[in-house]
Amino acid sequence: MKILMVSAEMAPFAKVGGLADVAAALSRALASRGHDVRVVLPLYGDLDRKAENIRPLKKLPPMSLRVGQQVHDIRFHVRGSTSSAVKIYLVECPTLFDKPGIYTYANGSGFEDSLQRSSLHAQAALLLPRLLDWPVDVIHSHDANAATAILYRQQWYAGRHLPGPAGTLLTIHNLAHQEVHGLDAVETLGMARSQASYPGLLEFHGQLNLLKAGILGADLVNTVSPNYARETTGSSEYGCGLQEILQSRGKEYSGILNGGDYGTWDPTRDKALAANYGPGKLAGKTKCRKALLRELKLSPEDNKPVCGFVGRLVGQKGMDLLLPILGRLADDGFAFALLGTGEQHLEEATKEVASRYPQRIAFVDKFDEALAHRIYAGSDLFLMPSLFEPCGLSQMYSLRYGTPPVVRWTGGLADTVSDAGAESGTGFVFNDSRPESFLAALRRAETMFTDKVRWKDLQAAGMACDFSWDVAAQSYEDLYSKVIKKQSR
Repeated sequence: MKILMVSAEMAPFAKVGGLADVAAALSRALASRGHDVRVVLPLYGDLDRKAENIRPLKKLPPMSLRVGQQVHDIRFHVRGSTSSAVKIYLVECPTLFDKPGIYTYANGSGFEDSLQRSSLHAQAALLLPRLLDWPVDVIHSHDANAATAILYRQQWYAGRHLPGPAGTLLTIHNLAHQEVHGLDAVETLGMARSQASYPGLLEFHGQLNLLKAGILGADLVNTVSPNYARETTGSSEYGCGLQEILQSRGKEYSGILNGGDYGTWDPTRDKALAANYGPGKLAGKTKCRKALLRELKLSPEDNKPVCGFVGRLVGQKGMDLLLPILGRLADDGFAFALLGTGEQHLEEATKEVASRYPQRIAFVDKFDEALAHRIYAGSDLFLMPSLFEPCGLSQMYSLRYGTPPVVRWTGGLADTVSDAGAESGTGFVFNDSRPESFLAALRRAETMFTDKVRWKDLQAAGMACDFSWDVAAQSYEDLYSKVIKKQSR
């Protein structure tokens, strides 16, 4: 199949979160199965074109696109070789994409022209099949920023030529990010005013909602784990106001568990580690633990675990569950290796508690990929007390690195981690979004940590888990076949 992916992110060069990893890994998995996969992204201003081997696509000339009342000059670029298994195209638009960042400024505030950026990105992506004489089978949009491509496919190209069936699939990576704008923004999108009033695709409680439009406009919709699909149709807490819209899609909305990138995350050959190791040969993990403690100047008490955290410091990730118990556990001899950036008040609160326990809590407030690998390998436990987690990849990697995760039972965490109290457990699971429940799970882990035989069995069970992309890619192939059939009716 010929698959056109529209995404705002793609690892490793344009990344904010898990979407980037999924776009890269799924594309590779599909290409390895024989599909022609092409990804379209904006050419962001802070990308190093020389280092990333990004160059103009000479066979396509510069051109102009209208967004609202403004005309913008664009040019298509390509990253790497056009003969690569996955072809990556980037849209250069100095007036919209030249500033650094993907969604926000350095201070965390969102771009005021996010709708214009989304519109131009989508228009450019839909031009490519015709410009390249490439009949596309499936347009696969990721999240709200790329949902505009589905809106345009459904509205603009319903009666116009777009080579190939061009069926549409929307994948929701995080329902909380919806791209909501005022009603006047309908003109920016170049859509009829009727779309801004009920029952128009864009209208939602007196505003425009791109994600809602994508959900209703796509041939099929999916999200990134079966449990998150159930949660988002079952309650307003997880549905973020769109639960009834998702319910209306019925069986046309499903969940496919993301896969893990085991090519990058593999302790048997990870070059970032002090020593490599694998199932049944955990001596290297002991060396990694000692090296991490030296690097971060940590000293846990004997028989007390080292707990790792790698992620964004935001409410979603459960920082409000972790911060109240950090000091108590540090007093008890636990050590913590915390890596990440996020909301200013959470960063400051984490720094404050770390300053009181310099030998027990190390907080590194930046993005450091190599250190992240060392934390996965050198920690005894990996912390994911998320309030919600559409899929999560960190728990998959911590399992592969022999570091049992401590997770809240939600979203993809519930699909991937079973509690060690069960016969075949792989980690420690708690239900309630309260610090006391998280603490109780950590106490259970602390008790098991002193039983070296049971602990090795727990590590072995986790390392045996296989959340590879091959299974997920097959599931996406099935969805692609269905959207093509819908277009051919």
